Amino acid sequence: MRRLDDELAASDARLVFVGTGTPAMAADFARQHAGPHPVLSDVARRTFQAAGMRRSLWATLHWRLLKNLWRALRAGYRQTQVLGDAWQQGGVLVFAADGRLLHGQADRAGGDELDLAAVRQAVRR
Repeated sequence: MRRLDDELAASDARLVFVGTGTPAMAADFARQHAGPHPVLSDVARRTFQAAGMRRSLWATLHWRLLKNLWRALRAGYRQTQVLGDAWQQGGVLVFAADGRLLHGQADRAGGDELDLAAVRQAVRR
């Protein structure tokens, strides 16, 4: 998502990260990765449940995880630790200013890649 920083800054769009870790973990993520974007903590996972995002051992350990891991390693990304709920899958939601959902993507397996083209298109709307 940080690849979209310039486009987000040029629009009225805002990026907000939501994680399942504690507020201290969210603050650490904000310092290391979020740049100018806010990071929220949702330990109870209510945001994820409302968005219909999967939470399961099998989604996390899905066979596609190996493919996703290989892609991330080749791109130079390394996960050093798991913080928060390891079984909770993430995704991205793009809302209009009036609250309409413009784009939603929920990971089906650990490490699924976000469709940044769809996010760009939704932000431009």
